[in-house]
Amino acid sequence: MSARERLERAREGEGLATALTALRRRWLTVVGAVLAAVLVAAISHAHRAKSYAATASVAFQSGTLSTSALQVSPSGSGEPQREADTEVLIAHSPEVARGVLRQLHLQGTASELLDEVKVEAAPNADVLNIVATTGDPQVAARLANAFAVQYIAFRTQSQLAGIEAAQHQLQQEIAVLPAGSSERTALEGSLQRLNASQAVAGGGANVIGRAVAPTSPTGMGLGSTLAIGLLIGLAIAFALVFLLESLDRRIKSIEEFEHEYRLAALAAIPQSAFRLRAAEQRTESLEPYRILRSALDFAAVARPLDTVMVTSAVSGEGKTTVAVDLAHAVALTGRRTVLVELDLRRPTFAEHFDLDPSRGLTTALTGGAPLAELLVEPLAEVPQLHVLPAGRIPHNPAELLGSARIDEIISELAAGETLVIVDAPPLNPVADAQVLLNDQAINAALLVGRVERTTRDEARRARAILDRHIVEPVGIVVTGIHDGGRYGYGSYRGAEPTLDADIEALSGSESRQLRL
Repeated sequence: MSARERLERAREGEGLATALTALRRRWLTVVGAVLAAVLVAAISHAHRAKSYAATASVAFQSGTLSTSALQVSPSGSGEPQREADTEVLIAHSPEVARGVLRQLHLQGTASELLDEVKVEAAPNADVLNIVATTGDPQVAARLANAFAVQYIAFRTQSQLAGIEAAQHQLQQEIAVLPAGSSERTALEGSLQRLNASQAVAGGGANVIGRAVAPTSPTGMGLGSTLAIGLLIGLAIAFALVFLLESLDRRIKSIEEFEHEYRLAALAAIPQSAFRLRAAEQRTESLEPYRILRSALDFAAVARPLDTVMVTSAVSGEGKTTVAVDLAHAVALTGRRTVLVELDLRRPTFAEHFDLDPSRGLTTALTGGAPLAELLVEPLAEVPQLHVLPAGRIPHNPAELLGSARIDEIISELAAGETLVIVDAPPLNPVADAQVLLNDQAINAALLVGRVERTTRDEARRARAILDRHIVEPVGIVVTGIHDGGRYGYGSYRGAEPTLDADIEALSGSESRQLRL
């Protein structure tokens, strides 16, 4: 198998997997559309007027008695299909319908009666099938039989009229010929044969199958109707699902985030990790952040990662929660960690920690207090975690974040073995985060994206912003995963202590040595 064939097969597999994922995600739409279609089919079948079809069959002969009596080949000889079509038109003619009205003493017009009757020529046979369809099976049978009788009567009358016309013409020709002549003798023989044919007029058509009252209505039964409704419902459901998918620009999987950001996903955070607002209450749900911490440790082998900026494309993706819990997970290893709130427009650290929101970074920028005095240790059981809140909201956040003092503060906090985690504003709405992407003191940016929240367009704009600035991204963290068990977090809760837990129980220096 060639490389191109393998690539095409892989793409087909990805397309099928994407389609199945879309159907699974919108299974309620599929079920709703199918149930609606089946219900409509059932209601339509229940309220549909029942009709019954009865069939009478008539055999006919080509040609006429007059041509046979005169031993003349008919003009239509050799064209059986044309003759059959002619007989169909005769049987379904208004004249025959008026005869049926008279026979059955029915009210209405011939055209109305013809709407209830269909005449078909049987293939490869001189037979007409007269099908009458009405709401009453008895009436349908009587109507089909009456059409058969009136068709034969009409043919008989037509034949008698033809015989009489031929007789009259022969009599005129015989009258002018001398007696005893051969021509006169021949014409008199033909006249005798015409007189004899009157006795068998109408014998060229016979009823070979009388219509009987049908026992079941025409059309599909309930089972067939429901089956068709099911197929229609599935078709509508699939079309609706793929239409919604094409219109829905939200990113719905980790793989889509990796594709749009062109970055590796370092961790997936389940939705359950966001249910508790206070950071100290989320200690039991830090396992995804331990995985993220290990991923950052691995990335730090190739590049310095002493200051990490956590941002997102837009607000509401969980970047602050990721920054807080990542700092918590790193501090549990014994490494000094400083969490800095640089989202000066919408600071939210007060929702995660019990601290004074009026003192913080802006206080240090204005010289209101030394930086060391502004650091807060919000979790008593984690002394290695320090927090620098935003402080009072300034009126010019972008200008403050672009000042040289911000660079000095970050560099001062990152001295030694300290890890500085910066909670930055989102990239797309404002210029604040873009200013920080040009700060030499920041080593890398960590992107946060939320499934069913971030759109492809927002992710692409954020990626374009990253490409235009100095700070390079290290990876993405995907939040809002609904199936946490898929990533193995739930199955290990309550298990025996891990090596990480043993390391975290040691002192800070011992823990650091073990990790190195």
